[in-house]
Amino acid sequence: MPDSSTHTQFHCQHHSDQIDAIDPAEMTGYRGARLAATVLLVRDGVQGLEVFAQERVSTMRNFPGITVFPGGGVDHRDFPARSWDSGEHWCGPSAVSLARRMETNKYKAHALVFAAVRELFEEAGALLAVHGDGAPIANVAPYDYARRSLESHEIALSDLMHKHDLKVRSDLLRPWARWVGKSDRTHLWFDTFSFVARVPDGQRPAPDPGGEAEDANWFSPQLLLDGWRAGLVRFVLPTWAQLQKLAGCKTVDEAMRCADETVIHPIVGKCWEDPAYREFLEFQPEDRIGKMP
Repeated sequence: MPDSSTHTQFHCQHHSDQIDAIDPAEMTGYRGARLAATVLLVRDGVQGLEVFAQERVSTMRNFPGITVFPGGGVDHRDFPARSWDSGEHWCGPSAVSLARRMETNKYKAHALVFAAVRELFEEAGALLAVHGDGAPIANVAPYDYARRSLESHEIALSDLMHKHDLKVRSDLLRPWARWVGKSDRTHLWFDTFSFVARVPDGQRPAPDPGGEAEDANWFSPQLLLDGWRAGLVRFVLPTWAQLQKLAGCKTVDEAMRCADETVIHPIVGKCWEDPAYREFLEFQPEDRIGKMP
């Protein structure tokens, strides 16, 4: 049932486009890397912009003990059944318009948005969706049962959308960055698209107990960067770089405008020669957390 606590409705329009030349079997990213999505979930806090960040548990295969944003790999079921259509579970800017900004095709843009929404709901409990009639979702409790089922791949996000007559809200997401790199542990290459996302009104994100996060909370971007310099927080380069960019934004609206003005190109490797990343690559803070897993 639509939430009775709010009255704003979102009018969902979908415009059909001509069929693109897309190979539905081709589901990889840059030079065959695995596609992935991360989400910088932001809100306006009492003292300014805050972002939801989490420290991964030490038993995780990729990036154990590292502070990250919610995210993960694209699942084959995040792709639409028909490559030329955003589908019935979509509300907001079309996959075509997002694909143009992300320098990819609409088939992959759809999958990346669905992966971002799915991973964010799994890990943070924020659901970027509306009811089929356009009514917003302020209370996610009726859908909380599905978080573990999504994480274990028992169901797809489209299954949840269909069962409850929901639509993904693409208007809450903006493409933010694209990093291509290799996991030091698994040696797998990932082509990761990052989005900045606004918390839906009324929702109160919280990590899944027993999930991938050792700890999670809201922080100012600058506080996280200061924690890294003090040796209290661990980052990988893409997270650090995106926090540097986000720290220049004072409000959610400003962050969304910044995203709209960003040209999304793949950043490949560790970028040793780029002065923008020199501090991260050359500065070695004293690790006050303890031995890496």
